Amino acid sequence: MAQNVVINGVTYQSVPEVDIPLSGGGTAEFYDTSDATLSNGGQMLSGYTAYAGGTKYTGTIATKTSSNLTASGATVTAPAGYYASAASKSIASGSAKTPATTITATPTITVGDDGLITASVSASQSVTPTVSAGYVSSGTAGTITVSGSDTEQLTTQAAQTITPGTSNQTIAAGTYLTGAQTIAGDSNLQSAYIKSGVSIFGVAGSLTSVAVSQDSTTKVLSIS
Repeated sequence: MAQNVVINGVTYQSVPEVDIPLSGGGTAEFYDTSDATLSNGGQMLSGYTAYAGGTKYTGTIATKTSSNLTASGATVTAPAGYYASAASKSIASGSAKTPATTITATPTITVGDDGLITASVSASQSVTPTVSAGYVSSGTAGTITVSGSDTEQLTTQAAQTITPGTSNQTIAAGTYLTGAQTIAGDSNLQSAYIKSGVSIFGVAGSLTSVAVSQDSTTKVLSIS
């Protein structure tokens, strides 16, 4: 900015600079700094000085580089300062293993007197992911719980007495017996009461038949 200067009664207009010769040689230079915007050292780099409005200021802004950057997890912190060129900081990446979602549990099986089969399972597992170096947070994923039951009704057969006959009698496979099954017996099931050559339920008969004949002439009855 230029100012009007009066020297020996003479006014000089719009003078930007005044140089005064020094006794030892050289000149002292004076500039008008009234229009300067610098107001403190925090507006100028450290190591530099400047005058503004008649005041001398020393810069305090520090010069920074990539080495001044810090990383914590996924956050990169850049301290205040002047960066003469682009600055960057690498951060480690991380990954968490997927928690197990399958639990093998052995069911408890019970069979009631009425043939009702019940299978039930109850199991739990606390899962903690394994995290490699980086910014993925570790911690407990939670507890997986498996529970439930299922039922199956069997065909039942109450207590009964089975009397042998001329054909087979069966109890179907898979039938749940809720009472005693009695196979009837007979005290007459003896060899002496069964015709020779015949076997009943494994008992071989020994009874022989009686032959009765009559002579047609003498009318004599014979038994053999």
